Amino acid sequence: MKETMLDARSERMLELLSQGGSSRDLAVSLGYQEGTMRVYLHHLYRKIGVANKTEAVVWYLRREKPEAFASAQARGVSSEGSHDLFGDMALDEDLFTALGAMGRLIGPYGRVWEVGLRLKGGEVDEAARQRRDSARGLWRALLKGEWMFGKRLHDAGKGEGLLLDAPSEAVLLAALLLMGGYSDAADRLIAQITSKRRVRPSAAPREVTLLRALDGALDGKQEGHAALRELVAERGTPPVLKQVAMALLFHARVARKDEEGAREAANALWGEAETARRELEAMGERPFGGRRQASPAKAPVRRNSREKAVAR
Repeated sequence: MKETMLDARSERMLELLSQGGSSRDLAVSLGYQEGTMRVYLHHLYRKIGVANKTEAVVWYLRREKPEAFASAQARGVSSEGSHDLFGDMALDEDLFTALGAMGRLIGPYGRVWEVGLRLKGGEVDEAARQRRDSARGLWRALLKGEWMFGKRLHDAGKGEGLLLDAPSEAVLLAALLLMGGYSDAADRLIAQITSKRRVRPSAAPREVTLLRALDGALDGKQEGHAALRELVAERGTPPVLKQVAMALLFHARVARKDEEGAREAANALWGEAETARRELEAMGERPFGGRRQASPAKAPVRRNSREKAVAR
């Protein structure tokens, strides 16, 4: 790759983009107006020869972590954005790094949820913002494979609060505990999630199935892996639960050294991110820069002379 000299601001922009930052996040971090930030991003993309934010993140990671790309190429994989490259990078690094900014589009309270809420005339109040931030923290930990994050939350007593107010996030916390091998903590939380004595909102049946399937998969049971695959394949599985299942399936396959299966799960997650990007564009949102699509203006109606006379 040809060496491109960048100033400190451009380097920081690329670093923030690789961490999943939006143009608004970059503007806040660097002290610019969002419109100004978009201009700087446009100039940056042109300087490094990419078309959008995703390509910029790949460019940056290829330069900063060349071992991931070298490993992919050593396996005979194309370096031009193929799904095999993505799967290999997920194996060499982690799902969070491989997804880059695309990771913000999917998972609990992803960009599709935020834009959909706005289009319905809703707002993200403080309570919703806190719940979103909590769920997104769990999602990032899942993508990164940071199981200790879940243990710290559990030890701090956060699981009980999630059980009361956000059972879906409690399920995600239990999954992190299972993946980290914190069996006692996971079993206690799962017992609370599945308790029939609960009077507050409880986890959905498919979410309980997810935990049981993951537990079986980590025990080396083939039926556990099969149940996770079924959740991913079922049409009725909600998108966010499907994405969580894909990420867990990736980690479960890595644990049993099934690289091909892990690539398959990673690529399926990338496909979900691509679908989310298309949905956002259909909503008039440009998630990786550029102006929102405006509704097409109606062409003026031309009247012939007879119609003008009637109108008078």
